[in-house]
Amino acid sequence: MMCGPLSGKLTVKYGAREVSIIGSLIIMLSIVLSSFAPNLGVLFFTHGFLTGVGSSFAFTPGMIMVSQYFTTKRSLATGIVMSGGAAGALVQTRLHQYLIETLGWRMSLRVFSTFMILCVVTGYTYLPLNPKGYAKSVVDNLKNSPLKKYVVDLGLWKDSVFLVWVLANGLCKFGFFIPYVHLVRHAVQLNIPVHDATNIMLCLGVSSMVCRIIFGRICDSDWINRLYFNQASVLAVGVLYLLIPLLRTYPSLIAFALLLGVADAGNYILLPVLTFDLMGAERMPIAWGFMLTVNAVSCLGPPFAGWMNDTRGSYNLGFIVAGALNVAACFVLFFIPIAKRATRQRGKSILNVTIDHSTREIRDWADNLPSFEEEEVTCVLL
Repeated sequence: MMCGPLSGKLTVKYGAREVSIIGSLIIMLSIVLSSFAPNLGVLFFTHGFLTGVGSSFAFTPGMIMVSQYFTTKRSLATGIVMSGGAAGALVQTRLHQYLIETLGWRMSLRVFSTFMILCVVTGYTYLPLNPKGYAKSVVDNLKNSPLKKYVVDLGLWKDSVFLVWVLANGLCKFGFFIPYVHLVRHAVQLNIPVHDATNIMLCLGVSSMVCRIIFGRICDSDWINRLYFNQASVLAVGVLYLLIPLLRTYPSLIAFALLLGVADAGNYILLPVLTFDLMGAERMPIAWGFMLTVNAVSCLGPPFAGWMNDTRGSYNLGFIVAGALNVAACFVLFFIPIAKRATRQRGKSILNVTIDHSTREIRDWADNLPSFEEEEVTCVLL
């Protein structure tokens, strides 16, 4: 995911379809090469680095296109798309275990590589938004002009809203993968049989899959503040992580997994939606790419929890630290409305367009704005 900015930029330049298909082909190649890896070092490169690059190219365009395709039902559409990932993880876990037991891990990877053909085929559905024969307006021409990079790219990391949003998500993503990596092993250490421990992850996946769709529908409602909904989800995840040391039985861990799926679904589906809401359509591809990079860098939770287990004989401290960071992220998110109010200014240009400095979107002047002749002072493009 550290290639997020690159994939976002390539999506803007060459199109979502091309980038997504290339990413799927890279993943296919990396999985095949991993099946022939002679040692762990080669596997780190093929299944770690190459698969990561391909995943960034395949995943980033999808989230960008969903945000651009849907306007009135964006949260629901995002929830449906992301629930597919949860459903795929459920099927993959069981199928991969069966293939390893029957064919071995090398042949299992080769079988899985053929599934990437589906991603190549579905990549062709990323159609351009502008139909043939569409006449570009002054706004569209300005969006495609060299001036755009100065309006969009150079100001992104100076935007206080973006900085707060990135910081909060970096904190809460520290522990995102800890349950997926260590929860089964943690349950086994509590003398829970392996087969029962895998059912805990099954409950987590089912709960998350269902709630992503439900919360997507809910977050499209006008009476829901998406930012506050996201804050509540982040806080709930943090509290659940903090409770892990108290949960030492199979039923309690099942309940934890079900509740974690509910809590995490709200935050997960709203990441691209809120990035679009806060940054605007014009800066969404680059902003989402940087978001993925920051999240990748901050996903140190699983190694940290594994280190704690090696040194202290328990994963509890890893969960506690992750929970504390989630609670901190919840409070960081309180600064977004403050930062947004400080940057919500408008600058009018002599090209009959206006720039929203909160989202950096270029739009036609609204009808209720004074005409150019009525302005006492001519403003230049900021």
